[in-house]
Amino acid sequence: MYKAIIEMPKGDDRRRHLNYEKTGIIDLGPIKDVIPVNDGIMPVNYVYIKNTRNATEGDEIDILIISEKPLVVGDEIEIYPIALLRRADGDDKIVAVDIENSPIKKWNDIPKEERELLLSYFGYHHKIVSIEDGEAADLYIKKANI
Repeated sequence: MYKAIIEMPKGDDRRRHLNYEKTGIIDLGPIKDVIPVNDGIMPVNYVYIKNTRNATEGDEIDILIISEKPLVVGDEIEIYPIALLRRADGDDKIVAVDIENSPIKKWNDIPKEERELLLSYFGYHHKIVSIEDGEAADLYIKKANI
């Protein structure tokens, strides 16, 4: 179980990220300018975990949260990792669920259409080369702690 902070809520059409000073979240413009899949609409909640570092990118690791609860930028949420999407560029993504608001327990519990959307959306620029289980995702987060 981890606490994560929402950068881009599900349904958002804006690219939002934690600024370099780690003092706030900045708006980088429309998502569809970078990812036209799903008309640039974020298909899940895009979050980060404080005090983690993706060695490839040098910033916090990216978490994709599945939740039944509507969330907004800056919300903090307790999550449980269920999958690790390994990308060709090394900017891997963790798929997790909102502990209190999701019946999903593993990757294959996600409806097929949603899984396909996640793979095409987050694999648009850099191919997803493998999908690993929740245990691999948990280990990835632990190794990324700073």
